[in-house]
Amino acid sequence: MINVTYFFIIRELDSKRTAVQSQISRIAQNIATMQLLDRQDWSVYQNYISQLMAFNKDIVYIAIFDDRDILRASTLNKDLIELKQSSLDYRSEAEIVRRLDTGGVAAESQQDFRTERVNILVGDRVLGSVHVGFSLIEINRQLEYGIRLNIGLAVIFMLIFTVVSILISRHLTRPLEKLSGAMEEVAGGNLKQKVKIDSRDEIGKLANTFNEMVEGLYERQVIESMGSELSGTFQLQTLSRLVRDRLCGAIGASAARIYIENRPIHDELYETASVGGNGSGDPVHFSISSMLKDFLRDRPEGIYTYRLPQELKNELPEIQPALPELMLPLIAKDELFGLLFFELPPQVPDFTPKQRHFASILAKQAALALENALLYEELREQERLKRELEIAREVQQKLLPVAMPEIPGFEIDGICLPAQEVGGDYFDFFAIGNDHLGIVIADVSGKGTSASFYMAEIKGLMATLSTAFTSPKKLLLQLNKKLYRHIDRHIYVTMIYGILHVPSRQFSFCRAGHNPLLHIGNNGNSQFFPSPGIGLGLEFGKIFKEELKEVVLQLHPGEFVVMYTDGIVEAMDHQQHQFGDERLGEICLNNCDMSAHQLRDYILENVEQFTENAPMNDDRTLLVVKCEG
Repeated sequence: MINVTYFFIIRELDSKRTAVQSQISRIAQNIATMQLLDRQDWSVYQNYISQLMAFNKDIVYIAIFDDRDILRASTLNKDLIELKQSSLDYRSEAEIVRRLDTGGVAAESQQDFRTERVNILVGDRVLGSVHVGFSLIEINRQLEYGIRLNIGLAVIFMLIFTVVSILISRHLTRPLEKLSGAMEEVAGGNLKQKVKIDSRDEIGKLANTFNEMVEGLYERQVIESMGSELSGTFQLQTLSRLVRDRLCGAIGASAARIYIENRPIHDELYETASVGGNGSGDPVHFSISSMLKDFLRDRPEGIYTYRLPQELKNELPEIQPALPELMLPLIAKDELFGLLFFELPPQVPDFTPKQRHFASILAKQAALALENALLYEELREQERLKRELEIAREVQQKLLPVAMPEIPGFEIDGICLPAQEVGGDYFDFFAIGNDHLGIVIADVSGKGTSASFYMAEIKGLMATLSTAFTSPKKLLLQLNKKLYRHIDRHIYVTMIYGILHVPSRQFSFCRAGHNPLLHIGNNGNSQFFPSPGIGLGLEFGKIFKEELKEVVLQLHPGEFVVMYTDGIVEAMDHQQHQFGDERLGEICLNNCDMSAHQLRDYILENVEQFTENAPMNDDRTLLVVKCEG
């Protein structure tokens, strides 16, 4: 009621203010349109505006300026101006008018004073301007009176309202006290507050709104707290337990389990954390089909296990509980990579829709952290493998000869080019007395650090055995026995070991499962020697000894002996065709006028051209011995 009264008073006074302003504007327009300036008689204007002033008590002053902004006529309402002297001459009066026109009004009178200005026009020519200052004192006084009236009415109504409030307060006190107590608990940080008020009035609605607000605050607190905790670690097991515990507590489940994708086996999930329930023993592993993934991906708020279609239930034989469970998918980048299971508390038939929705929100938040943890583990594994390969390369390079041997009448050159994935290729030379040179080329099965470590062990054994045996066969028999005792059963070594007798130019060698030895004669013939023999470390001695044969080659000037690993002849082009022994033999036979170093490089160039510079998938090791005479 007070607001309505105040509204009408303000509206009426605004109308009066607008009417006064319109009236003054019309007066200014009328003066401007008299077109008296062309007479050059300013007294006519002076007489006219003096008469206007007598009939308009709200006008403070009227001033007429010419086109050079010179005051030509003016009149002043002395009743509206506080003057220090009762009479003024024309000059003093004009000075007061000019000050008023330029804003020279006391600060407390600014709201009571307005000015209207209109140009005097003849066609497009401005001959001067009419300025009319007018007072709003009376209107503002009426406004002040209206406000005081409304304040008085407000006081009266407030007294009435207070009395009424006292009368009904007894009815409202008890539920409001409940709300107040709950608010104090919330202010203290306890967000598990619920107010029960059995009424359907505004207090009941307020209580329901309060409960919804507190529930929202609690959910937000859980989300923020969980987000902070999830960002504190990248350890998958730690994160899994954290997610399990927080979600289990957030929705009031009696037990929970979490399963995460086993990345090496893409469609297999394994249990990373469980709490409560009957789960015990080894973690459960199970496969999940694309059909079940698609089914769960379309249900972000989960599904009860007993409501699964029968064909999908059959995929979960090991994890179906005796009690119904809510199954929630863990999804990241639109890919399902895990499952959450929540067991209903006793005597609770179902989770509420709010609980399920809240659980799905937390599951989305957890999925991002768990996915990051999986990526972190993959990155750590990649870094470990990278470091392992670096160590293997370092070991492999340290196994190789620093310089090629310089033997009178022979030129010997060798090279080992490591692949991107380190293998176990190896070659070496051993001085035996003054006129014998041991030459070995070998390849350990497998790749990585273990292959290079085994090769390091073989280098040490060869350095010892080469001084004790002058027969390649006897050395390999002894080496096989030692390796059989020490290396894993799934590891074996292929090798060619030969001894060059420099004075006689005889090269005797044995092949233990290695690639054939290639002999390039000086008569235009070439021959591969795929002599029998099995790899080292496969069998203790009997079969190895029976298969091992020693071959003696008589070398003549201009002839070559070429030894290599499978990385040379098994190099493939983009059509998966191998370089092959035959192509290698043709290259060597057609370029027997080259030096050992030149032939070595030429073979490697042809292999690169054949593979069209494709990445190497195995080490390429090559030994070339040329008899120069």
